[in-house]
Formats: sequence, structure tokens, C-alpha cells
Amino acid sequence: MLLQAQAALLLLHVLEPVLTFNLDPQNTLRKDGDPGTLFGLSLTFHQQLRPDHKVLLLIGAPKAKALGSQKSKVTGGLYKCEISMSNTCERVEFDNEEDPKRESKEDQWMGVTVQSQGPGGKIVTCAHRYERRTTVGHTNELHSIIGRCYVLSQDLTVDPNADEDGGNWNFCDGRDRSHEKFGYCQQGMAAAFVSHYLVFGAPGTFNWRGVVRMEHRNNTLIDMEIYDDGPYEVGDASLLDATLVPVPANSFLGFSVDSGRHILPGGVVTVVAGAPRANHSGAVVLLRKEDKGSLVGVHTFKGPRLASSFGYDVAVVDLNNDGWEDIVVGAPHFFMKDGDIGGAVYVYMNKEGRWEGVTPLRLNGTKRSMFGLAVENIGDINLDSYKDIAVGAPLDDEGAGKVYIYLGSAHQIKTTPAQVLTGRANNIRFFGYSLAGKMDIDENFYPDLAVGSLADAVFFFFRARPVIAINIDVKTSVREIDLKNKTCGNNICFVVNASFSYKTKPATYNSFLSLNYSIKADELQRKLGLTPRVFLSSESGFQSDGRVELQSHCCVLFVQDNIKDKVRPIFIEVSADIIPAMEKTTKNGLPTLAPILDPFKPNTSIVFVKEGCQDSYICYSNLKMNCSLHYKQSNEFVPLGKNKNNVAEFVLNYERKDLALLVNVTNSGGDYAYETKLAGSFPRGLEYSGVRMTDNPVVCSVGQNSSQVDCELGNPLKRDSVITFYIILSTNNISVDTTEFEIDLTSNQNIPPLKVKSTLVFELPLSVTSPTQVSFGGVVTGESAMKTEEDVGSLINITVRVSLILENLPKSNTEHQPSSVRAILHIKWPKLNKQGKYLLYLMNVSTNGQNGVRCSPETEINSLKLTHVNSSVELNVFRGNKYKCFSAMFLVNHQCWFTIFAKQQHLCFGQEYASVKTSRLLVKASLELQTDVKNVILKSPNIDVTVDVSPESDVAQYVVQWWVILLAVLAGILILALMVFMLWKCGFFKRAYKDQYEAASHRADIHQQPSEQETLTEA
Repeated sequence: MLLQAQAALLLLHVLEPVLTFNLDPQNTLRKDGDPGTLFGLSLTFHQQLRPDHKVLLLIGAPKAKALGSQKSKVTGGLYKCEISMSNTCERVEFDNEEDPKRESKEDQWMGVTVQSQGPGGKIVTCAHRYERRTTVGHTNELHSIIGRCYVLSQDLTVDPNADEDGGNWNFCDGRDRSHEKFGYCQQGMAAAFVSHYLVFGAPGTFNWRGVVRMEHRNNTLIDMEIYDDGPYEVGDASLLDATLVPVPANSFLGFSVDSGRHILPGGVVTVVAGAPRANHSGAVVLLRKEDKGSLVGVHTFKGPRLASSFGYDVAVVDLNNDGWEDIVVGAPHFFMKDGDIGGAVYVYMNKEGRWEGVTPLRLNGTKRSMFGLAVENIGDINLDSYKDIAVGAPLDDEGAGKVYIYLGSAHQIKTTPAQVLTGRANNIRFFGYSLAGKMDIDENFYPDLAVGSLADAVFFFFRARPVIAINIDVKTSVREIDLKNKTCGNNICFVVNASFSYKTKPATYNSFLSLNYSIKADELQRKLGLTPRVFLSSESGFQSDGRVELQSHCCVLFVQDNIKDKVRPIFIEVSADIIPAMEKTTKNGLPTLAPILDPFKPNTSIVFVKEGCQDSYICYSNLKMNCSLHYKQSNEFVPLGKNKNNVAEFVLNYERKDLALLVNVTNSGGDYAYETKLAGSFPRGLEYSGVRMTDNPVVCSVGQNSSQVDCELGNPLKRDSVITFYIILSTNNISVDTTEFEIDLTSNQNIPPLKVKSTLVFELPLSVTSPTQVSFGGVVTGESAMKTEEDVGSLINITVRVSLILENLPKSNTEHQPSSVRAILHIKWPKLNKQGKYLLYLMNVSTNGQNGVRCSPETEINSLKLTHVNSSVELNVFRGNKYKCFSAMFLVNHQCWFTIFAKQQHLCFGQEYASVKTSRLLVKASLELQTDVKNVILKSPNIDVTVDVSPESDVAQYVVQWWVILLAVLAGILILALMVFMLWKCGFFKRAYKDQYEAASHRADIHQQPSEQETLTEA
């Protein structure tokens, strides 16, 4: 087995995070309109070349008040905003006249869409609710909401000498005004330019099927005697045939439009039209012109989910710079029931003009965000040669709104947003409802972005900052590190040299740069809470900071002694930030933006020499792992048995409630395995309790909830090593609803993960204890004369024990419902004989360890109401000789004792059974479960216990005979005589000498003792 022991020193160039790249959220320009006018509903950049060169932003305000010469009150309008620090915009005056006998401009929504043809080109803006009237003032007066559009010259005026200019772009005028035809045409809901063509969407045509029309009024072509170039229309401009529309009724075809020349093969003009209600999910149709004046659908993208509004907005953009234009489709009402997705954008990558079988890439928005309401081709904002897009989510962030920036790449769009702009940062709502891009407003060669807000009549300019690519050339004094080779005295060290240079985009950008740099040693270790393995020579810590003006910086790193982690790479993070220069201004008075660093950089590495490996840098270990499940009983481990399906079965009872997982890891004939670790994941209810080892030490650490454990097996795990240990798991919190469980084992080495599966069975034992023998006797008292419990007879205690495995069985899936498992205990004993006299008189029933047991009936306990002291809690008993208790299992804690205090009746036994030496009473106990749970079983559901009853005179089973007593006395006398004889032979009875007992005089002589000095002298 191959183990890639990548003990590498990686030198990473970590620059500014991607999400701050490269639209400047600080130095924004804000433009405000009149509240309530829907100022900012539509946006477009426009470049005016004559008479003066200007970059403008054109804004539609569909609810703006009418101009002075108009008869209506609210008509909508168009505003132009110059790129300056000023906060105001100017109303563009056109559409001043109104004839109430022919038309109505009240709420016509002029400015619902606005588009520019490009630098020095025309501008089109529309009012899709424009109303044409006939026979005004008569009973047959007819109103038709046909809509119309205006075309303006590059200087935002109507040139009377230009055929294109003016408001005569209303192709539905003069046609059949019924609902099924063109009465609710609503031309201008969407509009676009493609070359010299104008494209209009009319979603209300043909009972809301919708049509798209493409036409031009180019006098140059007429002068060239080209008369048959359009108009082109879905349904045919001549036939006006609804059956030729490629979508059903109520589809809203033309709700959104865009176009391009590199969508289909041959470079033909192709219109991309959205139909957000087609088939209740939405569709996007690719339309191509035909010679006979028709736009024909050549391919349809269908919405994937019901009511997703697929096609609400569309954009055409070449994301991977392959020369073919890709298609971006917004579906703002897309959602997934089981996920937090609210809105989606589908990206279709062009396969050289072939669209069949193309699988889109879906970008997901957050829940209820309307992500994809606006999608926009914003050009190449970072000048990496790939076009980028912006996606509006106006209800994201609780209605504040967000705009997501996605970058193109050589293969496809990057799915992680490069930047997220927020409305909350600007204190507005519905931010991102409209978007405009592909225009450099501050002449720094980078296209900028405009974002509109529907609710607050405001929009913002976000300018793109120049991108600087900082080249950090990192060189080290060694290419490999041998931990046995001390290179700096008693230490190991190496030199890191970082050189800084930069490259601008575009190359004409010229600015002197000063950099702040930072070198961090083994940063990953510190983030993991581990001790860094290297340190800088010049500082006491692990980081070096400074300032450099495009030159190199050198530092020395020392390797720590006795490092433990020899596998995980040592990361050296080299980062740099641009020091802002003095602020300058552009030609239009805007402050110059500081450049931003390109975040994408390569890596270099240095590897460690590895001990115990055939190759010094790569270790080829032969790690293998197996495991099995065992019972843990005291210090013994017994393998689990298997059920009929040959699957391991864990029978959980009071004696065996701990589970042990035996793990065996070997490295037979393999290279050393460094940093060998094992991770275990346990299901709910099984918790890590400890580890038991056989020989080699294993250190395990447990997670916060005890459901995961990490064990260190060796560093390194040497050749031919064998590691065997037990992972002990507690079942205290396991649920009675658990029928099986699965344990996962994984390793950081190249070992296949293991799964251990077992079924689970709960076993409930039942036991009964009682005295084996009792007697009766004494004074016999009649039943009517009994006053106290002593009058009844001898006491018999019978204890029934129910043992459970679990400390706290759960109630059920909900907190207030009872348990799905109920236990009923039945106890039977002889109460009356055939003559109706008491055999056993029930005095009391008590429980230990149980608070919720209910028994019935109550009348059987002390039915004669005899007086007794220190009575226990009274419970219910069945009438007759049957006692029944039941309880939900979750109330029982480990084990429960039911003690029956009964008195044998002296009257009955003394009169009826006086001549019988021994009577036998039989008590029966049984446990019944009421549950749908299949994995709860009873070990011993029925148990019988017998009690022998005898008269007091016959209690002893064997009577000692008189001759036995006589022999015992004679034997005792004989033994005593022998003992006396032995003592006499030993002289125990002899008398002492006389002088020992008579008084005598004694003289005490006192002698002088030599001194210590004399003693020493004599010696």
C-alpha cells in the first residue's frame, strides 16, 4: 500500500481574500431619485461621443410624474446621470405630446426598459403599458394596451432627420386588438440592440403566448437596395400565425431578451428570449431569422422546476473566451423543499453552437432571496481575459438585497462568488433589482458596475480597482531537510529569501508601489492548536513583519527539537499588502482607486528526509485494519453472536450493557507509517467510554459529544508492528427505538474505511424471591375477632424484581406522548381454600425504584382493615388471587422491586391443615409487554416460587433420639478423663519444694563499680 508521506515545507503566498476582489465597496457613487417613482427599475451605461465625450448612466423611472405638456399625471420617464460626485440626475425630455382621443399615457411605465447601442449609438426606452384608444366617448370605446418604444440619438434627443428616432416603434398598432391577438401586446417589456437591429419583446400577444420582433430602419441599407432585411417576427410578420409561436399560451415569451452573433454556427444573429411562465416552469428559446420574415425557434431550454420563473432574465456572455457566447438564465422563484435555496441561475456553456445535451451549471441563492431576478454581462472586471457576470438577489439578507459577482475561467464559470455586494452596507432595501455593466466610467481600463434598488429610488456606482499581480519569488537554502543532520550547531536551520516584483493589468498602468509584507511560520499548526515546528532567528515568535519597496527580504528559520508531526506540511505564509499612495483625482473629479492584489499564486515546497523508508521522501507502508464487536463483562471480552441473517447481534441486558470494539492494525513488511491515526464515529446513543490496550500504548481523545474519538497509533508505526486495542462504548443513552447501529472507522493513512454493523435486542429479566419455609401456630383467632395484623399469623415477604438495561428510556418521538413500550406485571397467589377460608391475607404492597406503578383493584389490600404500624404505600390488586401492575418503561430506573407483605392465616392452617406436616404454597409471577417494538424480548416471562408451611411442632425435619444423647454424654466423660490423665502424667498436679514457699533472710552486698576511665585504662 502506497503512503504519500508528504512531510513538506510549503511556501504559500497568501494575499487578500477573494471576497474583497475587485469592485471597491468603499468609494461608491450614489444617485437618488424621487421616492415612489421606481427610479432605478432599469439601468444602462451610455457613451456619448458628440458634441462632447461623456459617459452617462441612463435610469428608467416608470412611475415618474408627467411632463408639463402631457395630459396624464403619471407617465414615467428617463433620467441621465453624469459620472461625478454630484448626487442628482437630470430628466430627459421627450414624448411631450398626448392626444386623449387616440391614446392614454397614464401609467404607461415609460422607462420600464432602457438599452444603449454602444459608444456613439442609439438609445431605446419603452413604455409597455402605453394605451391606444378608438371611438373615444362612444359606447363602443376600445382601449388596447399595446405598448410602444422611443429611439433617441446618442445625445438623448430626437433627431427629426433620422428615420430611427421617435416613438413610432409600436408594431402592434393597427392589428387585431382582441385578447387572443394583439389587444394586450405590451411591446417593450424587454428590448435590446444587436448590430443595427432592434429587438422587442411583447409578452401579451396571442393570449399571453408572447412574440419577439427584430427590425431596423437603416437608410444605408435601403440606399444599397437591400429591401428584404426584415422585419422578423415570431409567428411571421406577414402571417401573424399564433401556431408558429414555439411556446403555449400564458408563457410570456419576450419577457426578457438578449442577442448575439456567436450563439449558433455561421455567425448568424440569434435572439435569446425568456418565457418565464411556459409550461408553468419557464423556458428560454433561441430564435433565428428566416428569409420570409420569421423568427424561428431552433432550441428551447426548459425550466427544471415548477413555478421557478426560469427565463425571468437572460444574458449572453463568453465566459471561457473560446469565441462562442454562453447563455445565463435567471430563475428567481426556484426553490428546493428540503434545502435553503431561494432562486437559481443556470449557466449553459456553448459547445461550438451545439446545444443538444448541454447540461447547465446551477448557481444557488439563499432561501427567499429571489437570486437570479437580474443577471448581467459585466465584462472582464479583473482583465484576466474572461468575461464575468453579476447576479442580483434583491430579497437576500432579509430584504436588504445582495449582488453576487462570478468570474469566468478557461473551462467554465467559477461557482464560488468572487465578491458579494450588500444593500445593508448602504442602508437600502431591494438592492440588486437592476444591474448595468461593461462600461469604464473612470478611465482606468476596468469596467464598472451600477446597481439599482427598487424600493428606495437609488442606485450605486461600484468602480473596479486595478489589479496588481505581486510576484513573490521564494528561495530556500536547501531543497530537503534531514532531521538527523544538524546544520546550525546543535540545531537545524535554513534560510528563506522572498523577492517582490509586480505586474500590472493592463501593462500601461504605471504606479510606484510600496508593500507591507508578513512571513508567518507554521501558521497551520497554530490554527490547529499545535506548537509550531519552526521559529524565526531574529524574533522570539513565529512571524516577521516589515515594509519593502519591491526588493527582497531574508530570514532564517530554525526547526524545533523533537518535533512530533513529521507528515503534515510546514506552512510558511508570505503575504503582502499595498501601502496606499497619496490620493489623486481622475478627469471627471473622481478619486483615484488604489490597486488591489491578484489573489492567485503558485506554491513551492521542501520535503523532509524520512527514516525507515525505502525512498527518503515517500514511505511505502503496508497498513491493514480489521475490527469486530464484543461484549464487555468485567475484564473479559466475549464476541457477539449472530442472528439468523448472519449479522452480529448485541443482546443488551442488565449484566451486559457495555460494548467493546476490537481494532487490529498491522504494518507487515511495510515502511514506517508516520502520524498514524484512527478516527471512530459512533451513532446516537453509543458514547465513547475508554480504551483497553493489550501491549502497545494507544492514546485516544474524545470529541465534545462523545460520538467521535481520535486515536494515535504510532509516530511512526514501524515495520511489522501490530496494534491491538478495545474501544469501550457505553449504552446508557441508547434509545429503545434503536434496532441496529453502525460504527465507522477511518484513518489518515491510505487504509480503506471500515463499517461495523450490528442489530440490537433489549432483554428484560424477571425474578421472584421468598422464604423457603414458614410455620404456623399459637393462638387461633377467628376472622371476626381479628383486630390487628398480629392476630392473622406469620408474615411472608415475596419480592418480585424487574431488571432493565437502560437508565432513561425515552418517552417517544415527542415530548408529551407516552412511551411506545409498556410493561404489565401479573402476580398470582393462593388466597382462599375450597371452603372460602383465607390461606394468605394480603397486608401491603410496596415498590422500590419506581414512582409511577399503578395496580388494581384497591379492595384486596387489608380487606378487614386491620391495624398495623409503618404501613407502606398501598397499591391496587385484582379481586381474587391475581395482582396486576403496569407502567411505561421509561419510568423504570435500572431495576424495580415489588414486595408483597402477606400473612398466612392461622385460623385456616390451624383448623384445616393441623394434621398435615408440610403444606406447599405456589406463587406465580409473569411479565407482559405491550409494544410494537420488535427488538424487546423477555428472558424469563414466567416464574414460579414455592413456600413450605409447617406446624410449629414440626418445623424441625429430624428429631434427635434419646440414645444418641446418652452416647454423646458418655463420649464427653471419656474425653474428659483422658485429658486429666495426660495432665497428671505431665506433672501438672505435683506440689512445689518447701523452701520456695517459706520466708528467708537475704543479704544484699553493695560493691563499688570501677569508673569508665579506669575501665578504659585497664583495657
